[in-house]
Amino acid sequence: MNKSKTIGILGGGQLAKMLCDSAKKMGYTSVILDPSSDACGKFSSNLHLIKDYTDEKSLKEISEISGVVTYEFENVPIESIEIIKKIGGNIPQGKTPLYLSQHRIREKNAVRNLGVKTAKYKQVSNIEELKEALKEVGIPAILKTCSGGYDGKGQWKIKNESDLNNIKLESREYILEEMVNFEKEVSCLVVRGINGEVVNFPIGENIHKNGILNLTIVPAQISKELEEKIIENSKKIVEKLGVVGPLGIEFFIAGEEIYFNEMAPRPHNSAHYTMDACNYSQFDIHLMAVLGEKIPEIKLLKNVVMLNILGEDKEKLKKIQKSKKGIVHIYGKNSWKIGRKMGHVNFCGNDIDELIELAKSF
Repeated sequence: MNKSKTIGILGGGQLAKMLCDSAKKMGYTSVILDPSSDACGKFSSNLHLIKDYTDEKSLKEISEISGVVTYEFENVPIESIEIIKKIGGNIPQGKTPLYLSQHRIREKNAVRNLGVKTAKYKQVSNIEELKEALKEVGIPAILKTCSGGYDGKGQWKIKNESDLNNIKLESREYILEEMVNFEKEVSCLVVRGINGEVVNFPIGENIHKNGILNLTIVPAQISKELEEKIIENSKKIVEKLGVVGPLGIEFFIAGEEIYFNEMAPRPHNSAHYTMDACNYSQFDIHLMAVLGEKIPEIKLLKNVVMLNILGEDKEKLKKIQKSKKGIVHIYGKNSWKIGRKMGHVNFCGNDIDELIELAKSF
């Protein structure tokens, strides 16, 4: 492998697969590090190192054969980044974005300190602290694990005091958040290059089902004022925190107010629409950013609705494929489990209302 033309990726899931596809398109080879022999990223990478993320020998190997190393998910151990830095590997994103996004309190504190609005929140670790925190945060509220939760996992809604009877806290940290009465959830993917330039992709409007993203509508059906406010806050976060690479940021909209929800320093599920509706995909721009290339202007070429395909959606997928009305992307995971993201479909066109109805019709 030519080191200057090789990209190393920590993680081997669907985001790694799509990063590898972009790398290939751009004339690069790729190597992934993932402990699972079934990692779907192996189908697009040139080399798969099947080792733990903290295996020093493998981290040394990926650093030595790659001109740049990046990561595809936010739960890569901080230790892995420290090892790569120690042995002289090139990982421009560093550990700060992971450090912040791996713990909801750290994440919320960092953003709030920038003057970006969040819901009320308190850290708790036992039922007594939870009861006390509810007095300040109020009911309804939502309790989340500070680390490790995703797609609605590790979360409990508290709509009245009796809901406390159903919550059994383990020996770990939790965050209690005010439940914002929001009309829409939107997300904005911003990408910052090594040289400090920042670009943003069009804002997506997200619709969830059972705590998992179902649809993303682009452009989001929001006012110009809200759009400008979301982009301004997103750029502030990525610049002030010194993030390099992609940052997917979710916001709640309540009236004319926006509330920061969470962020992830990686390509974002809600930005998969970029693969078929923009002049560059989020994966292209992610790689350009960490490679130090000049980041081009992002353009939305057509309206789009992105639909997630989950493990229970085999029949839905067959109908979509038969209709030939959407652009289908399947990740190649070996088992179709309920709630597992198996692929996505982009419905592109001019009339956004027709696209929404089409996506919902399957």
